[in-house]
Amino acid sequence: FNPSTREAVLEAGVTFAQLARRFHALKFTFAVSSATGAVTVGGAIANDIHSKNHHSMGGFCRYVRWIDVLLADGSVVRANRDTEQDLFRATVGGMGLTGIILRVCLALVPVSSRSVVANYRSMPGIDAFLDAADNAIDAGLPTFWFGWIDALARGASMGRGILETGEYSVNDDDAVQMAREFVLRFNLPRIVLHPMIIACYNERRFRRVPAAGAMMKQSLEKFCFPLDHLVNFNKVYGRGGFYSFHCGIPQGNHEGVRELLRAISAARAGSMAAVLKPMGGPGEGLMSFPLKGYALAVDTPRRSDTEALYAQLERMVLQHGGRIYAAKDALMSARGYRQMFPELENFRRVLRQVDPGGRFQSDMSRRLAIRPELAGA
Repeated sequence: FNPSTREAVLEAGVTFAQLARRFHALKFTFAVSSATGAVTVGGAIANDIHSKNHHSMGGFCRYVRWIDVLLADGSVVRANRDTEQDLFRATVGGMGLTGIILRVCLALVPVSSRSVVANYRSMPGIDAFLDAADNAIDAGLPTFWFGWIDALARGASMGRGILETGEYSVNDDDAVQMAREFVLRFNLPRIVLHPMIIACYNERRFRRVPAAGAMMKQSLEKFCFPLDHLVNFNKVYGRGGFYSFHCGIPQGNHEGVRELLRAISAARAGSMAAVLKPMGGPGEGLMSFPLKGYALAVDTPRRSDTEALYAQLERMVLQHGGRIYAAKDALMSARGYRQMFPELENFRRVLRQVDPGGRFQSDMSRRLAIRPELAGA
């Protein structure tokens, strides 16, 4: 780590939790965070992750200075924006298909304290949320913007929820709320996911925050890693598990977001986890997910009708000029993927150059036909 340049060189397997332990004490942090400290830096690059400050800070790979990549032929190549540009742009958001990321040079951000001042207020519906998101995108403020949505609410209350905004604190405070860890040691019974029970939970959560708002000072770790307070959070969904639907809709297309929420609510497929975030523009990778607009993510319990609903949602996203986030995807069609990502042919071209034999593949790359010439290989 070089404090004068604010750059750290690290192995790609370093996790965000390790970065937090190492650098928060030095009053430095990562500009863009994953929602859990278990994510690695290499994984963050491979998916060009975005956070609740994309409208103000951009995506994770904006802060990557260079990467060392182990290619299929055994050579190690250093790629950045000036040298091996094609490899850099294909590896950023490339889902690990160009090779193995070995080392990374990451730019860090200085902070005055190890805390964030977060403000919360209830939002009556999706229109209020989208108007606030538009303001955040256009102004680049506040630094952090994150909306929890009640995905089961209907009618005038559709898309109601809680808006969380935040700024880095300017000084430390002994009263900062630290994260309290709770371990879920067993799969919850299926009845917990009944729409009526989820609706009751969402109603109670919505009522906890007054319309006038509330403020809370949190540690950086608690604020950055909201998923980590509940260890094994996936067990909430029982043995059946869940699917995550995470899409982006261009700014100004409020009806596209409304249409998606109407479909999810009508199917009673919403859960406790549904969020809305503003995005400030496209990423640097050929296959980067972000665009200028809104990111809507909904975890849906796995049921017999979930795949049909997902196909319906995919069609809606295409109709409204959006795209689906491959990092969380398990059901997107190859046709949909091809239509959502206009740089796919350029991505394929680079893959053929750096990995002509197709050594780097995955179940997802085969499902999405990213290398169609390798079908059956």
